[in-house]
Amino acid sequence: MTTALALLAVAAAAFLLFHFVVKWLQGRFLFTTGSEYMLLGVLVGPAALDLIDAETVRQLSPLMSLAIGWVGLLYGASLSPRRLLSEESRGAVMLSIFGSIGTFGVVFGATWLGLGLPWVPQVETAERMLAALALGCAAMATSPAVLELVKSRFSAEGDTTRTLTQAVRVDEFVAIAAFGALFCWFRDPSPNPWRDTPITHPEWYGVSILLGILLGGLFRFFLRSEEDADRQFLSLVGIIVFASGAAHYLELSPLLVNLVLGFVMLFNARDASSKALLDVLEKSRGPMYIVLLIFAGATWQAEPVLLLLFAVLYAFVRGGARLASGWFSALAAGSSIRRDVGRGMLGQGEVAVAMALNLAIVYPHEPLMGVVMTCILASVLVNEVWSARLLKGLLIDAGDIRAEIPGDSAGDLGPADITPAEGS
Repeated sequence: MTTALALLAVAAAAFLLFHFVVKWLQGRFLFTTGSEYMLLGVLVGPAALDLIDAETVRQLSPLMSLAIGWVGLLYGASLSPRRLLSEESRGAVMLSIFGSIGTFGVVFGATWLGLGLPWVPQVETAERMLAALALGCAAMATSPAVLELVKSRFSAEGDTTRTLTQAVRVDEFVAIAAFGALFCWFRDPSPNPWRDTPITHPEWYGVSILLGILLGGLFRFFLRSEEDADRQFLSLVGIIVFASGAAHYLELSPLLVNLVLGFVMLFNARDASSKALLDVLEKSRGPMYIVLLIFAGATWQAEPVLLLLFAVLYAFVRGGARLASGWFSALAAGSSIRRDVGRGMLGQGEVAVAMALNLAIVYPHEPLMGVVMTCILASVLVNEVWSARLLKGLLIDAGDIRAEIPGDSAGDLGPADITPAEGS
C-alpha cells in the first residue's frame, strides 16, 4: 500500500509539474495540446509506474468505448445536410474531399513502405495493410478545435475562415466513415442466417449504418420531450453505452455507429429539446477529450527508439501531405480558395485519438498496433504544437484577422477550454 501511494504521489507531482510547464509555454506561444493528460495516463499505466496494469486497462474498455462513442455522436449531431448541400459550401466540401483523399493516398503509401523496413515488426500482408490503412484514416482527421481557438482569440472572420469551418467538419465525417470500413473489411467471415454464403464486407458496413439509424430513430423518439439537462446527460450516457456496446459485440466501429446515431437523433435540430441535447453534447466535449487522452496514455505501450523516430516521421509526412493536398484540392475547388489553405488543416485532435484507442481495444495483440498508436498520438501532439500558429498566419494573410490584440497571449488552453465549432 505504501509503495502504491508513493507511486501515485510521484505520478501526481509529475503531472502537476508538467501541467504548469505546459501552461507557461502556452502563455508564451500560441498552441493547444492535452499532452499533460496523456502523460498522466502514461505514468499510471503499464508503460511507466504500472499503477493500472494491462488487465485493469482491458477491464476499463467499456469506459473507453463510451469516450470513443461520444466523439462519434458529437460529430454526427453537429452535421447539417442543409448547410453541406448549399451552394456556398460547395468549395469547402470539394476542398475537404480532395484534400482527404490526397492526404490518405500519400500517408498510406509512405507508411506501407515504412512498415516494411527491417526494424519494424514483420507481419503478414493483411496486418501490414490494416496498419497502413488505419494510419491513412487517422491522417485525414482535421480537428476544428485549433480553428475555434484562433477565431476566438483574434476575432477571425472572412471567406477563408468560413471555408475552413465547413471543410474541417467534412474531414471528420470522411475520416470516420473510412475508419469504420476497416472493421468491416478486416474481420473473420460471419455466417449468414438467411443464406449459405457468409456476410460480405459491404453488408457489414450497411449493418453499421443501419444500427446507427435504428438506434438514432429510437432514441430521438424517447428524448424528444425531455428538457431537463441532467436527465438528458444521463440519457446520452446510456445511449452511447448501448450503441458502443452493440458495436463492440458485432466487432464494428463505435465511432461510425455513433456518428450515424447522432446524425439521425439530432437531424436538423430546430426544436428546443434537440437544441438542448446538442448543447449538452458540446459542453461535454472538453471533459471527454481529457478522458480520451488519459485512456490513450494508459493504453500506450513503450516502443523502441527507432519506432519513436518512425512516429515522428509519420507526423511530418502527414503534415506535408496536408499542405500539398490542400494546394491541389484548392486548385480543383476554385479560385476563391487560397492555395495555401493546407496551413489551416494540420490539427488532428480527438477523432484521431479516438481512432488510436479504438484500434488498441479491438486489436490488442496485433504486433503493429503499438506502432500505429504511437504514430497517431505523436502526430496529434506534434501537429497541434505548430498548427495554431500556422493557421493564424494563414488567416492574417487572407485578411480574416485584421489586427493583433494588444497583450494577447495563448492563456490556459487545455482541451476543456476549447469551444467546439458550429455544425457544418
